[in-house]
Amino acid sequence: MIPPLMVRLYVERFQGGRRFRLWLPLFLFWLLILPFAVVTLPIVALVLALLGYRPLRLFAAYWSLLCAIPGSHIEVNGRRGLVFLHVY
Repeated sequence: MIPPLMVRLYVERFQGGRRFRLWLPLFLFWLLILPFAVVTLPIVALVLALLGYRPLRLFAAYWSLLCAIPGSHIEVNGRRGLVFLHVY
């Protein structure tokens, strides 16, 4: 299971005819967030264990949810334009 690595964003305005496409590399975001996650993960696990939750089960559920995001298509149509988001 692999978390999302790329996002393609397409925005189009109907009246002005302006549109642009943008590729966002999420793997750079994961590299930036990794040190923060390594430091806070044991603290969060300890707090969850003290509150009576199962930290490993919760982390597994969040990881499964995160890894299910690739392949998602989001389209938003409005009066002024269109936004299309595709996650790879």
